[in-house]
Amino acid sequence: MKQLLLNITILSIISCAGCSDSGDNEAATKVALQDAKAVRTMQDRIISNIDMSNVDDKHSEEFMRSLIDIEKKYGEQWDFCTCVVKNDSINKAFSKPVGDAEFDRLSARFDVIDEKCKAFLVHDPNITPEERTNHERKVKKCLKEAGIK
Repeated sequence: MKQLLLNITILSIISCAGCSDSGDNEAATKVALQDAKAVRTMQDRIISNIDMSNVDDKHSEEFMRSLIDIEKKYGEQWDFCTCVVKNDSINKAFSKPVGDAEFDRLSARFDVIDEKCKAFLVHDPNITPEERTNHERKVKKCLKEAGIK
């Protein structure tokens, strides 16, 4: 009799534990589906043609939200590699001695680049050394693909 009671108790505990897991799984699935729908909605609102594979997965949703706000204020944004190449070019031009007219032309061009690359100019003070290294690799890859380095 004691063994029967023990078996019933164990079966009850196991079956109840299984019920709560399926409820948790359903809730987690529902949240994941809502998140995916929110991401698709954000992607539909973005006008820029930006390759999201260059954005770290854990920051992609935050990046998309920021991009929507930036586009409202500054318009369509350039992709990461375009910004890297343009900034490298303007930095090289500014590093050489130039006359006043050339300086004004470069300054105007810098303003255009700055406006079109706002999405990538946000600096995160909490960046880890690993994230910094990954960013440097992406920059080098962009410059190499452009035939610069």
